[in-house]
Amino acid sequence: MNWEAAGAIGEILGAIAVLTTLIYLALQIKQSNRFEAARHLDVHMDRIREFELELGRDADMSRIWHAGMAGEELTYPEIKQFNSLATVRVLIQRDAWLRARILENVVEDADMYLQILAGVIARNPGLKRLWDERYIPFRNLPGNINHEFVNRTTEILEEES
Repeated sequence: MNWEAAGAIGEILGAIAVLTTLIYLALQIKQSNRFEAARHLDVHMDRIREFELELGRDADMSRIWHAGMAGEELTYPEIKQFNSLATVRVLIQRDAWLRARILENVVEDADMYLQILAGVIARNPGLKRLWDERYIPFRNLPGNINHEFVNRTTEILEEES
């Protein structure tokens, strides 16, 4: 065997090693992305569970939440408490959407979080009232952090109507 043949075999083996390494790295990145997407969803679901558990721990807060969501008549202090709870619930969805947008190469559908929120708003007259009063005014404020969030959620709400 001459040196040229040995060199050619070495180059072929080197190319195979590089190709194998690239395939391995691509698989690792894909697996890492799946893990990160699952972790993102877990964090979101943990926040929803914490919110629901807090409601479950306090009967009065739970009553105010459910009455407010249904659009029932509330006293002024109850309205303030409902508005605070509803704002927390909306912000949970907004934060999940923002994190999903940051992870756009990992999380396939960031708008899923807005679709969930739009569905909750559409089914609950009290939350719809709060959305219209508190968030819709942000629609026309350029540069506001909530601008795209409010616009996109409102678009989804209008599409579902």
